[in-house]
Amino acid sequence: MANTKKVKCAWCNKEFDKLVKRINQTEKLGKQHTCSRKCASKLTNEERRCEPTTPDAAHVRRDKEKSPEKVHARYLVRQATKCGKLIPLEECEICGSNKCVEAHHPDYDRPFFLIYLCKDCHNRADKAIDKWEGLATDYSGV
Repeated sequence: MANTKKVKCAWCNKEFDKLVKRINQTEKLGKQHTCSRKCASKLTNEERRCEPTTPDAAHVRRDKEKSPEKVHARYLVRQATKCGKLIPLEECEICGSNKCVEAHHPDYDRPFFLIYLCKDCHNRADKAIDKWEGLATDYSGV
């Protein structure tokens, strides 16, 4: 019989037998003992919910919590672009610049209602709410 020892699961607190060799490996890696893959997955997911380590990460988390519709609209456009259903314009629709062109959503409830703007025009568009909506194109049929 292999050399085993009783350890407690870090997620469900259930005691279980584990090979001493595996116990040593787990502790050497600085990990916690888990009784199953399910508990390991839950523990890992819980550890991922830690506090953000950078100011950017904190900003992204606040943005996701504050306006999930914005995050969802951006996600849909990113996925459509990634699979080739939506081909982004390479120049700003206002000034014609081809430097740092981004998609702007005048209305997050209509995720494919977009206007492609350079960074400067995008900053102005975010401040002038209604002025830019008439210039957007509906790409939902693409």
